[in-house]
Amino acid sequence: MDTLSHLLALLSPRCEVNLHCRFGGRWQAGHDQLTAGVVPWHVILQGEGRLVMGGQTFRVQQGDVVLLPYGSPHMIESLVDWGQVLPVAQRFNGTVTELRTDGGEPVEMLCGEFYFGPHIGWLFADSQPLIHLHTHDRHDCPELETLLNMLVRESLAGHNGSAAIVQSLATTFLALLMRILMSSRTPPAGLLRLMTDSRLTAAVMAVLENPQQSWTLESMAARSFLSRATFARHFASSYHLTPQTWLTRLRMAMAARLLVAHRQRNIEEVAAECGFRSLASFSRAFKKAYGVTPGEWRLR
Repeated sequence: MDTLSHLLALLSPRCEVNLHCRFGGRWQAGHDQLTAGVVPWHVILQGEGRLVMGGQTFRVQQGDVVLLPYGSPHMIESLVDWGQVLPVAQRFNGTVTELRTDGGEPVEMLCGEFYFGPHIGWLFADSQPLIHLHTHDRHDCPELETLLNMLVRESLAGHNGSAAIVQSLATTFLALLMRILMSSRTPPAGLLRLMTDSRLTAAVMAVLENPQQSWTLESMAARSFLSRATFARHFASSYHLTPQTWLTRLRMAMAARLLVAHRQRNIEEVAAECGFRSLASFSRAFKKAYGVTPGEWRLR
């Protein structure tokens, strides 16, 4: 299995499409701070507007995909600055909520959320509050355009099975989006950048495939044919955590999934599968990472 497929299987994020927006005239769409681990996204299907976040303004236009890894409060608004802000008509069509304002050249957007839960700080560095991907002038995104067309049609059609199809396509959208980000000249700070560092790829892939192995800094470095010091230096230039902290977070993400997905396994078995030699050390590490014990996590 390739590294991205392995990562998505490990994290098992929930992916949702929530809104289809068609705004004309002067409009605003505000978004409050979201719970940690909830990542909102917006795709501009037609037209252009502004995204305002943290005192900064970004122009968004057709083909842009905006991702906010830490759910930061933000506003998307029209380029029209005159006249009254128009009221938004809202209707749930059984699959998504449709938002509408009338007037002027419309801006069409599709919006949703990815739910990564407590693993978000492992996946994205906190120095990356906004990911702004421009696909309009790229030639490596034909599948994304096709997928978005399908998402829009199914979101608005109201056919039998539309909700299930949209849910499945949203998961595919995340995989395509992460593939495109990984192929960028400078992938977003965090795990995607680490996974594309050619100097470290062999070690990263080996650890992702066998996180339960007794990895040390030396054994990880050996997989990349680097010295311990050189490996640590390259790792620090690509990722915001140390190799051992990265490994622990990886094991915690694996454990969090196994505790829920395989309830028939006892906690000792999960601990061993994730590379911990004792239940006590596993429970301490898990509570430090997530604030609850493995048993409490499973009950939730």
